[in-house]
Amino acid sequence: MKRIAIVTDSAASVPPELAREVELEIVPVGIQIDNQFLREGIDITPEEFYAQLEHKENVTTSQPSPGDFLDVYNRLVDKAKEIISIHITSKQSGTVQVAELLKGHVPIRITVVDSESASMGQGFAALVAARAALKGKSREEILEVIQRVKQKTAVFVAVPTLKYLARSGKVSRVQAMLASLLNINPILGVKDGLVQAVDKKRSYTQALQRMISLVEERFPSEKLTIAVLHSNALEMAEEFKARVEDRLRCAQVFVAEMGASLAVHGGQGMLGIAAYADEL
Repeated sequence: MKRIAIVTDSAASVPPELAREVELEIVPVGIQIDNQFLREGIDITPEEFYAQLEHKENVTTSQPSPGDFLDVYNRLVDKAKEIISIHITSKQSGTVQVAELLKGHVPIRITVVDSESASMGQGFAALVAARAALKGKSREEILEVIQRVKQKTAVFVAVPTLKYLARSGKVSRVQAMLASLLNINPILGVKDGLVQAVDKKRSYTQALQRMISLVEERFPSEKLTIAVLHSNALEMAEEFKARVEDRLRCAQVFVAEMGASLAVHGGQGMLGIAAYADEL
């Protein structure tokens, strides 16, 4: 029996092969289309999600259902003595609150952690915690590792269109129209647990270059583990990965697809960088 099991949610964007490697359990985020509730990666594929996002106005995401949380937690009861559950920032989602409410219904101890991040910012915390758990580290040691990862991680995403941000209410339709006319492409970052605009450029190519510069400014000398993020744009991500490797001091670089939690606000074609200043 494992001492501690690590759980996260699919908003973390952790590639399935990396999750399997460290025995990381993932609870699926909910996707709502019309009045139908679907589970990310289970009831709907990424291709189906983007097709719906392109053609329907009312595609949203929500925290995992209580039933899906309990399914994962109860499956671990006979496999681990306790659980650490790491989730998307509580300032953008109710996932942390749902986990807190449900932990009292499970017969082993569950410690819920707010990653204060999203996508692979959250994913790095989960992966490092899972590796520490496999090594038999204590709860206190794993929580200390998670805190260190939170302090040494940065996430930036370039958005090619404001169409979806306008649809989700994050910017007004007038702002989106003006930005489109001026070819303004925002760069989103995670700061104080909030996903917010940190810069903007007049072209998408400039926005991508600026993202790399933002990582260089944040980590001027450290060696980095990098996740190149994308939303249904694998070929673009592979090309961008080569530019990232040329510019940044990389210990490891891999490509990860953003979850629906981010994609619903930016649509397909987004590219991003999640950088962690330590080797996994």
